Amino acid sequence: MMPIRRSAAVVLALLAAACAPAQPALAPVPAAGSTVVRTPTPKPIAVELDSIFNDTLFANAHWGVLVKSMRTGETVYAHNAGRMFVPASNMKIVTAAAALEALGPEYRYRTRVAAAGPVSGSVLRGDLVVLGSGDPSISEHMMGDVRTVFRAWADSLRTHGVTRVTGNVLGNDDVFDDVPYGRGWAWDDTDAPYSAEVGGLMMNEGFVTVRAEPAGGPTARVTVRPAAQGWVDVSGTVAVGAADSQATFRVIRADQGGGLTVSGSIPADTAFVEESIAIRNNTAFFAAALRHALVEAGIRVDGGAYDADQREGAPGTHTLLFTHTSPPMAEILAAFMKPSQNQIGEVLLKTLGAELRGMGSAGAGIAVVDSLARAWGMPPRLLAQADGSGLSRYNLVAPAFLVALLERESRSPHAQVFAASLPIAGRDGTLASRMRGTPAEGNLRAKTGTLSGVRSLSGYFTTAAGEPMVFSILMNHHTLSSRDVDRVAEAAIMRVIAHGTR
Repeated sequence: MMPIRRSAAVVLALLAAACAPAQPALAPVPAAGSTVVRTPTPKPIAVELDSIFNDTLFANAHWGVLVKSMRTGETVYAHNAGRMFVPASNMKIVTAAAALEALGPEYRYRTRVAAAGPVSGSVLRGDLVVLGSGDPSISEHMMGDVRTVFRAWADSLRTHGVTRVTGNVLGNDDVFDDVPYGRGWAWDDTDAPYSAEVGGLMMNEGFVTVRAEPAGGPTARVTVRPAAQGWVDVSGTVAVGAADSQATFRVIRADQGGGLTVSGSIPADTAFVEESIAIRNNTAFFAAALRHALVEAGIRVDGGAYDADQREGAPGTHTLLFTHTSPPMAEILAAFMKPSQNQIGEVLLKTLGAELRGMGSAGAGIAVVDSLARAWGMPPRLLAQADGSGLSRYNLVAPAFLVALLERESRSPHAQVFAASLPIAGRDGTLASRMRGTPAEGNLRAKTGTLSGVRSLSGYFTTAAGEPMVFSILMNHHTLSSRDVDRVAEAAIMRVIAHGTR
């Protein structure tokens, strides 16, 4: 038994220890020869960019950012760089890179025009058949007036001695499957030109433009461009109102073919008002427009114009008359990327499938892209592709994947072609009106992207010190305007341009 005096002393000692101030914990002493690992102090640029992207207006949204030096390979800034985002039209970067590398900058589409019957004298006794290759270039966007293409075809028919066709004009689109839209496209966008159908035989990217203009009377003159009489027919009238009235001009679909209805009014002092609308069945549209142009050019066509798949007894054998060749892939890519043209993206994806897998479908094209990504050593599991344009919300990609792909393209033999396809800040494409009067103007080349709640920008720029940079900035789930998102993204870009990695 412990003596009472000793027990009291122990209790007093314990109380004193409990009341003493706590001593700081000592760091373990490293063993001889070992390395002490310390958390690096963030660079000033990382702190500054954090403060930019932490804008409280976007507290409930999600940024994904990666900026790298192309000279040193150093990561200048990263935020959620390995996480997946809906990219909107930044998916076009993936499609364009795959098409350029797999098909080459000189790849051309070839549309064949054939006779399904004998040519006797100046008469084709049978149908005139157009066999599509998916060529997306027969459009106002790339060719100006598409009738110039068809007038040239009329001249080619005369060269082959044909001035009359006793049968029909038939369109064959079998190079691609019959799926007209990308997977996950919004059903309520299908009348919009940016969401038009895609097929193996396309004209004017699948839409027409309806124009109303004063004609000196109470009703306006209504015209359709490109004209496709027999398929795109317009009913209804448009009134001409007072000079200070508000335009209420409207175009709606009258049926599931090419029928359209116009209504409303336009001011008397306006030059014209126009609206574009997507067409159903590109193949029938193409055939009707071709027939219309041939007749205008003096080629008699006794029959009508049809999609060959929907025409019973369509001929199975043809004799080639001539071939129409598209501009090269290098020009098609610029027409795809700079204005962010969705239908070209879907055509390119299906072309990859047709050329490399023998199946003109989006699924086959995506398989080609996946194979290329693996061969190029792209980061795994950071891409889930659903379409070629980025219109689908099923697309997912990480900033790290886009940056790795952009880096890869900068080292490609086709690097100049790829860079030339991108919009230039303050100069052209979807960046024509952005960053004007800033150090980014004429410097930054990047692909934009926009969906509801989504904004993206990925590409290249050079700092004031001459250091080349590659970047990707993706924003998801915002509820503000696109301009609010742009303000933050552009502030970050200007910081890096002005001060580099300091």
